[in-house]
This record gives sequence, C-alpha cells and structure tokens, in this order.
Amino acid sequence: MKSIIFFMCLLLWAGCDNSTMEVDGEVIETRARIVNNLAVDGCDWHFEVATVDSIDIVTLVPTLASEPRVKEAVPKWGTQDAYSFIDVNIKYRLTDQERSLTCGFGNTAQVDAIEVLEINKVK
Repeated sequence: MKSIIFFMCLLLWAGCDNSTMEVDGEVIETRARIVNNLAVDGCDWHFEVATVDSIDIVTLVPTLASEPRVKEAVPKWGTQDAYSFIDVNIKYRLTDQERSLTCGFGNTAQVDAIEVLEINKVK
C-alpha cells in the first residue's frame, strides 16, 4: 500500500512541472515585442515574449552574433531612442548564454540570450 501511495505522489509531483519554455536547441516561433523603456526606469533594448499560458512575460536579448539580424529588421535597435515598443514575429533558439541588460537606476539584469534565426516587424 505504501508503494502505491509513493508512486501516486511521484506521478503527481512530476505532473506539476511549471516549465513554460521549450528545451535548448528547439526552434521557437512566436510573436514578441521589442522594448526599450530605459527612459522611464525600465530596461534597455530587449524582447518581451509571453509564455505559453500568456500569464508571464519573459525578457530575452539576442546573442552578439545574431544582433545584426535584429538591427537589419528593426533599424532603431540599439539606438538612443529611449522609449520604443515594436511588435515582431520572431523565430529563435534558446542558448545557454546570458547577457547583461542595463536597467533604470543603474541596475543591471542578467537575461537569457537567444539566437535569432528570423525576425520581421508586424505590419
């Protein structure tokens, strides 16, 4: 009887995984928003992506290698335009890298870096 209860609890625990992002290496295609709200004590240029359940928003930045692809699609990227919200369709792959993101009041956040494969502005 104890073993049945143990296995039931184990299955229940395994089913309560709150993961919302796919594993590394998998290509993810979604709508995102490029944001720069440093002027209002937010953070410098980054992506905001809604999780699968649309409850949480994940902050991501491109890897240094894929940043030119973002700049090509969104010329404002990385400029001094200190308050921008640009909707994009993005295809990307998670990496195991993190980058520093400058935020208001001189704070710095460590953010997951993504390899941007394709990006297009939403019209």
